[in-house]
Amino acid sequence: MSVAELFDAAISGNINRFNGVIVGGALISLQHVTPSGNCILHVAAKSGQVQIMQKVLDSLYPHSPLHARNCKGNTALHIATSLGHLDMSELLINRAIDQEAEVKRLLLRAQNVGQNTALHLAVKHGHYDIVDLLITKEPGLTSITNKAGESPLFQAVDRGFFEIALRILEISECSDEGRNKMNVLHAAVIRVEIKSRFKTIRRDWWQNIQTCLNIFGAPQRRLDITGADFVRKMLDKFPNAIMKADDFGWTPLHYAAYFGNFEVVKLFLENNNIAVAYKQDTQGMSALHISAMKGHCDVMRAIIEKFPYTSEFLDKRGRTALHLAAESGRTKAVKILLSSLAFQDLINVQENDKGNTAMHLAAIKSRYKVLILLAGNSRVEKRATNKEGKTVADILQLDKLLGWIEIMLPNRSKALLSLEKEVERQNTGEQIAESEGHEQFKESQRVEAAAKVQGDFEELKKYNVVVMTLITTVTFAAAFQVPGGYDGNGHANLQKRRDFRIFLIFDTFSFGSSAFSLLIYFAMPVIQKMTFVLKIVQPVAVFLSIISLSFMIFAFSFGVAAVLDEKSSLYALSNISALYGWAFPVLVFGIIYYIFIIPLTYIRNKLVRPF
Repeated sequence: MSVAELFDAAISGNINRFNGVIVGGALISLQHVTPSGNCILHVAAKSGQVQIMQKVLDSLYPHSPLHARNCKGNTALHIATSLGHLDMSELLINRAIDQEAEVKRLLLRAQNVGQNTALHLAVKHGHYDIVDLLITKEPGLTSITNKAGESPLFQAVDRGFFEIALRILEISECSDEGRNKMNVLHAAVIRVEIKSRFKTIRRDWWQNIQTCLNIFGAPQRRLDITGADFVRKMLDKFPNAIMKADDFGWTPLHYAAYFGNFEVVKLFLENNNIAVAYKQDTQGMSALHISAMKGHCDVMRAIIEKFPYTSEFLDKRGRTALHLAAESGRTKAVKILLSSLAFQDLINVQENDKGNTAMHLAAIKSRYKVLILLAGNSRVEKRATNKEGKTVADILQLDKLLGWIEIMLPNRSKALLSLEKEVERQNTGEQIAESEGHEQFKESQRVEAAAKVQGDFEELKKYNVVVMTLITTVTFAAAFQVPGGYDGNGHANLQKRRDFRIFLIFDTFSFGSSAFSLLIYFAMPVIQKMTFVLKIVQPVAVFLSIISLSFMIFAFSFGVAAVLDEKSSLYALSNISALYGWAFPVLVFGIIYYIFIIPLTYIRNKLVRPF
């Protein structure tokens, strides 16, 4: 019998077939391996059948190297534990114990190429019973870390296997280390937040969520323990972990502040733990900075009330918590900082890079609610200039948002431009013109700019009047020269057709909107004297023109459909092509034009006037 048949029989899990292959003359030897380096021990472990493994071990006894490895450095125990074969794992461990202590140590502490022990793999896949078996036989496994620096406890918490984590936590010498210099307290803060979010979802979805979370392992039993209690157990076991920072300089408190976990933050701040609250990350950000950036108001209050001195901290860019709250648009967080006694002298602090205050950042990021809030606070310096010499009003002007200045700061004295902006610097042309009449030259420049804007509108109005006149004429004629003609009594032949009635409706609306648009243009000489009315009427006239054109296309579509047989393919084609191919794009364009183009034209008209 061939070696391939022996391996096929072993991995099939069929003990009768396996016995038949052995009786047929196949020899069990560790020298024969698969392309991935698996020997007969690995293949038998993969099958999960204890009887097959017993046959293999009996054939190899007493020289059965249980710690034999494949190409990935896995032993048979690695495979059995990762696949959740409890009986198989117990058999291998017992055989190692029966041989000698050194064999047991080599098997249980064996590490693969990723330096994972069998315990790491059992934890990774969520096999609680196997984890319990392994740490009962060898408690020291909980202190071994893999190549990524992860301890079994960290892996359990990282994957949300809290029951396994609590079991490992019972071992006195277990390790709390994790990857990227994180520890189990970092992982606990993050994972209990995820767990608490899932609890808010409807109960009938919970099983599906658990299935997704445990897709790589056996489902875990839900524990009657809150997230804060779980974190407390980790903190009690590893009290020094709270001060350890990961590669980004974030302590567990930074993560709790980021997620807004108020209960965990209170836990970390117990016993006046000043050093924890004052810890800054690699960017110089404290927990207060992070909570302000995310807008977690209860966390901010807890930190400020417990340790008000944290308000003094600046990150490496010289930003306070108010800078981050304003930049992120966290209105409630800004309110808390403005009302905090410890923050009163820090409201107008300027950052290092560009010298922006919190109000500058709110303007740059278009955080209008925050901007209004800051503008209404008497302690905020509205005239402060950054390193580019710009005030908040300058930034808003550059963004073409002069209307916002008028709304937020109706008193011009509170929205002064910078000195450089207040003085209109003369260009070369103005300097030349100064000798010929300084004021006349500047006035002519303003008139020319205003005339250009007005000329653009006059050009648009001229073409629009022509188009509206044509539409009014055509729709008026179509109402009396209806599709299908008239009968002997002067009634429309197609008056009972649904398409004909819809045609008349759209034709009427098209005529009405075009006629009303023309009426506006005829009344324009009178309307132009009323500036406020003119700003409203001009966009309305343009919008009515677009509506009229769209309704005319609809009317044409249903007029054609009214004279066609409903069973004809042309009938469906006329509806689809006209309705969706012509009218709909025109209507969409009209809406976009009305919402975006017209307001932008209005802003441009404002900008040509001196501020």
